[in-house]
Amino acid sequence: MALDGLLQIVGMERDERILLAATDLFYSRGFDAVGVDMIGVEAGVTGPAIYRHFKGKDEILATLFDRAVDALLIRIGGEFETPQAELEHLVVAHATFVIEHRKLARIWAREDRSLSQPYRTTHQRRERHYVNRWSECLGRCFPQRDEIELAAATAAALGLLNSVGDWPQGARRLDDLPGFLAGMVHAALDSLASD
Repeated sequence: MALDGLLQIVGMERDERILLAATDLFYSRGFDAVGVDMIGVEAGVTGPAIYRHFKGKDEILATLFDRAVDALLIRIGGEFETPQAELEHLVVAHATFVIEHRKLARIWAREDRSLSQPYRTTHQRRERHYVNRWSECLGRCFPQRDEIELAAATAAALGLLNSVGDWPQGARRLDDLPGFLAGMVHAALDSLASD
């Protein structure tokens, strides 16, 4: 581990160091290529010490997924005068999340197949609440569209936003990246207004 990375984690609680290390490793190598001992080395703890905080690698991944969904659900709260204002809020909130938490957002988007039971069922139920919020908002913005079209539009918008984790660094250097992403998503979603 690099010295600057070590200095960053010295003041953290052990479980937070483990989650930070797992985030870096799952992002760079993928869940299947990472072992508990690797996470321990990256976090500056022994592999067995991890088991005092988490049941194993599966629970670490589930905790990261919970953090992603929690952060998104908190960001989308509020009341809005129009469906369009709510949609604007949803788009900007998600765009900001994926930029501020790029690695976590990418793990959330890429590693869902790696979640084991019962974590998968719990996560899918929680994630459904978030996705449904988008689909319901789109339904109010574009009432002429059916449920299948709204589900597809939701998946497309979230897919575009979640893709930031794979963008090259140069593409992420835009001055107003959240605004740029929001503009792209709105342009795509505006196509739902035409017949």
